[in-house]
Amino acid sequence: MNPVLTSDLTEAMKIIFSDPVIEQFIMESEFASLIQRDTSVPIIQTTGGRWVEMAHFWRSAGGTGARAENEYIPQTSKPQFQNSKIYLRKVMGTVEMTGDTMKRVQSGMGAFIDYMEKSLPELVKRLNSNVDRMYLGDGSGVRARVNGSLILVSGNIYLVPLKSAFGVDGYGGAWTLFNEGDLIVAAADAAGATLRTSGGLRSATVIDLVDDDVNPGLIVEFPNAGLDAQWADGDYLAGGDEAGVDFVMADGTDREIAGILAGVDDGGIISDYNNITRGANENRLWKALVVDASVNPWQGIANEELFVYVDDQIQRKGHGKPNQILFSQSAQRAYWKSLKTDRMFPDPRSYTGGKPSGLEGMLGDRTLPFKIARKLPAELSYLLELSSFSRLSLHQWEWDDNTGSLWNRVIDATGPKDAFFAVGMMYEQLFCKIPRHNARIEKMTLVT
Repeated sequence: MNPVLTSDLTEAMKIIFSDPVIEQFIMESEFASLIQRDTSVPIIQTTGGRWVEMAHFWRSAGGTGARAENEYIPQTSKPQFQNSKIYLRKVMGTVEMTGDTMKRVQSGMGAFIDYMEKSLPELVKRLNSNVDRMYLGDGSGVRARVNGSLILVSGNIYLVPLKSAFGVDGYGGAWTLFNEGDLIVAAADAAGATLRTSGGLRSATVIDLVDDDVNPGLIVEFPNAGLDAQWADGDYLAGGDEAGVDFVMADGTDREIAGILAGVDDGGIISDYNNITRGANENRLWKALVVDASVNPWQGIANEELFVYVDDQIQRKGHGKPNQILFSQSAQRAYWKSLKTDRMFPDPRSYTGGKPSGLEGMLGDRTLPFKIARKLPAELSYLLELSSFSRLSLHQWEWDDNTGSLWNRVIDATGPKDAFFAVGMMYEQLFCKIPRHNARIEKMTLVT
């Protein structure tokens, strides 16, 4: 017998793809979701205009004093106001495909993905993950710095070691601020004024993450053999492509949303916050509390004594009452370990071990929930008064359908092409109107 084998019919057989696609990437929105859903965070709908200006009433007028009979009444002092200027930030996302792709890639056995039903929601997930990172950052666009020399993997692919999450020395976990597929650029300075370029190209693609807490890094593919040689130790990394970058503008204005690293600061990172200076001896209420947790008696470990102390400081120095604790996963582990010694077991026969999901902390007359953020460096924790924050927004995420369709035809200098793109955008800014009601805890120890 000479039967016809499967291999003999290879060219005549259809290629069948399994459905659905297995998602192998991690993108989440943790802290941003908290801010966006918490009812104590007011949402200010605005057109933005040139900027949004708010007046802060920091010192009341009047005078008081003790006087004897028939003496003069107390003289009055002048009130003090400060005006902050808040600029909305535009965050955009786009996907594109050729006309043939639009016609051929449909649901069913003959295709592995439906662009209309899959790619657009996944783009929104990527955008939410990016906004979540911005909510934790300072608005500069800097995600990390290069830590030493690049290590060749193969061809134009290199391992880029990382340090300094958000560009701040001593902050770890920088790899969590990137996603596979991100386009990134490097610059010799934090403002992105001196971008690394080669052959007219400046962006590289993140193809994998090195999720090592001690030696984190990125696996990056460069567009040519010259750009990798331009990247150097200490360079600042930000999102960017050949058309634009996330670094600040030439005049120093942020392109990204300014998150809690900018709002909850004493001037050490952001000296001017929304047009008001955080000077050494001025505008005290505009400076949040920054607590060094590495000193005695805490030694960098998250425990109840640390949070009670920080809460007391916020109340004493800023008259604030935090209602949320923001943790890294490392700080959560440390706090849980500190609580285990306080547990009582009335009936050990029915004890269930493990870590509880609903950790909370009692601070006097309040019980504060804990929120865990994967992108938050292990060295940081926050005590936040959420009502002191505001979200300024033009509208929520919207797809651009001005042409009557979600998809727009690509047109270049020659003319229309058989290709389409969809673009969406949102205008938003996070604003802390009373920074002194919040605290950032630094120099916490990584707990494994």
